[in-house]
Amino acid sequence: MTDCIVRLAGVRKHYGRSEVLRDLELCVPEGSVYGLLGRNGTGKTTTLRILMDLIRPNEGQVEVMGHNPADMPISLRQQIGYSSDSMQLIPWLKVGELLNYNGSFYPEWDPEYVNTWLKRLELDIKKRVFSLSRGDRQKLALIMAIGHRPRLLILDEPAGGLDPLARKEFLESIIELIHESGTTIILSSHQMSDLERIADQIGLMVDGRMRLEMSMEALKTRSRRVQLIGTGITPDLMIEGAVHRTSRGGLLELVLENWSAEREQKLLRRFPEARIESSPLSLEELFLVYTSKLTAGGASCPAGL
Repeated sequence: MTDCIVRLAGVRKHYGRSEVLRDLELCVPEGSVYGLLGRNGTGKTTTLRILMDLIRPNEGQVEVMGHNPADMPISLRQQIGYSSDSMQLIPWLKVGELLNYNGSFYPEWDPEYVNTWLKRLELDIKKRVFSLSRGDRQKLALIMAIGHRPRLLILDEPAGGLDPLARKEFLESIIELIHESGTTIILSSHQMSDLERIADQIGLMVDGRMRLEMSMEALKTRSRRVQLIGTGITPDLMIEGAVHRTSRGGLLELVLENWSAEREQKLLRRFPEARIESSPLSLEELFLVYTSKLTAGGASCPAGL
């Protein structure tokens, strides 16, 4: 069984009558970059805040580095880094003062590493936090999260306010952390191209549940865009494993799960006069497919192949 540095089982969270998480299951392999995806309001931030013990679930089991976050020893807490686009930073402190204050809580705080990132992200240590732009505040929060080279780094929309160059440098820092120290990273972001570049595991949440969870490679391999063109191809054609369909004229376009050469041959035998073309989908296309109303419940078309 895969060793999971973070595991959730049957986690439920509600605020009054509003249920945010519904029997959420999650497993983050140690040493991975785990991209947490979902539409706004699906429970991603709530999930990350539970991992940080900022809020607690109503039901279910939460395990971070082998411990319930509520009972985690301080020595393990000091091995976690966290950044969120809604983090509140002490406004009257200067950048350098805040970093020094933050570093005092971490035995492994690396001032030289911090200075390297201050230069890369062009942050002035003499500026007061309240005078920083939104993007610069996010840069500061990122440096605070990685300055102790954490074993586990939890990032909630960390680069939303960064310009393209700063975002590129931030992604490079993530890659460096993985290569240098094997840091496990959980990253929630709407920047699909960023996740596609660095994530090796994907968890896709829909309506507070885990819709699918697998490696990036497996996700892209098993889901393909398949076009069927020719006689006998109708819009209501039932194909097993279809999670999305569009049709126009004599063309039926499907997104199929568990696509393989064998399935292609079965389709060719069923429709010998048809032309069948398959192609991969980008992470953004897969996200749109799996979070559409058609697939929100996880239903596939009835077996017809």
